[in-house]
Amino acid sequence: MKNITFIDEAKIKIKSGNGGDGKLSFHREKYVERGGPSGGNGGNGGSIYFKATTNLNTLLNFRGKSIYKAENGENGDIKNMTGANGKDLFIEVPIGTEIIINDKKIIDLSYNNQLFIAAKGGKGGRGNASFKSSQNNAPTIYEKGEKTDFIEIILNLKLLADVGLLGLPNAGKSTLISVISKAKPKIADYQFTTLKPQLGVVKYYEDSFVITDLPGLISGAHLNKGMGISFLKHLERTQLLLHLISGDQIDIFKNYKLIRKELILYSKKLVKIPEIIVITKKDLLNQDQILKIKKSFKNKKIFFISAIKQEGLDLLIKEIIIILKKIKENNKYDNNLDKTEEFIYHKYQEEDLSFDIEKKENVWIINGKYPKYWANRIPLTTFENYLRIIKKFSNKGIIAKLKEKGLKQGDIITVKDTYFTIEYNDEF
Repeated sequence: MKNITFIDEAKIKIKSGNGGDGKLSFHREKYVERGGPSGGNGGNGGSIYFKATTNLNTLLNFRGKSIYKAENGENGDIKNMTGANGKDLFIEVPIGTEIIINDKKIIDLSYNNQLFIAAKGGKGGRGNASFKSSQNNAPTIYEKGEKTDFIEIILNLKLLADVGLLGLPNAGKSTLISVISKAKPKIADYQFTTLKPQLGVVKYYEDSFVITDLPGLISGAHLNKGMGISFLKHLERTQLLLHLISGDQIDIFKNYKLIRKELILYSKKLVKIPEIIVITKKDLLNQDQILKIKKSFKNKKIFFISAIKQEGLDLLIKEIIIILKKIKENNKYDNNLDKTEEFIYHKYQEEDLSFDIEKKENVWIINGKYPKYWANRIPLTTFENYLRIIKKFSNKGIIAKLKEKGLKQGDIITVKDTYFTIEYNDEF
């Protein structure tokens, strides 16, 4: 059986497509002296979606590729031709993947085919035909498409399983999952035989559940000793913990308390997950030893099993199914999960009107999302576009602030890579 590397975290960059530029053109035809505006609109850029799927159970696909781009929209053309929209990009991830942006968990993809729009494509710019009106039959106004930025994303996978196996190394977890499911973990008589999570499906008559086997925990696991935190997080999504303790241990109850302590120190959430205590390797114990173990746990319900001899497995599986049904009954399905949630990060937000102005060597420099956005969108290649950007800046108080700081007629103003001056009294 091929050994597949398990990867549960990946850092990538995504970029949705830029919008295509609008076209500046006028209709030209023989015997038609004054054709009207015919510049078409640019197409919208492609968006980037994350899609949860049952076909994957690791983030291995992201190991060799870290940059993902959707297609740009095509530019508009003459004869009022609209540019084609860029194709959307769908990135498949395993169910249980968290998407983290700027150190904040944005969404948890928790069911099959769930879609999340991580970056929406840029709008296509309008061609001059779109600005035709009864007041202006031959506009020379047109726009460039929206430009999008790279977004850094961390993908964090936490496996989805109904039951999580918990215990010290060599507690018999791998043996149990191999016997009750079709999973084929590595089994040997030494610590940390399991080096990556194993998922298995247990079918029992009409019922079934998913179980995961994680590398064994040791004292200090919450501090990342042994396999540590890198695998403890996978228990957070389980509905039930199966705490396995090897029957050949000298002090079974002490080992039980050790693991419970690690859970508390790692996450108080884990401690609240229901658990079943299972003593493995029952075939090595006599009746007196079994009674002594039961007494040490006082009123706790304990199951004794021998996975190799398949003793006590039916009773254990029945108990797991009963508890899972009770949990699912208490946690009714949330219908809101059917809705695709949209979070758009690159997109210009018009309500953010903050800006600042500084002067360097007789050049006025304007910074801020609003002025930079429109400086990118309005090319200063026509007088009407020049008037349009002046009007937009005037409406938001930018020109008034420049004058207040000492702007003079003819001074150079720059926003990002755009330079212009205010030469006319009407605009000044």
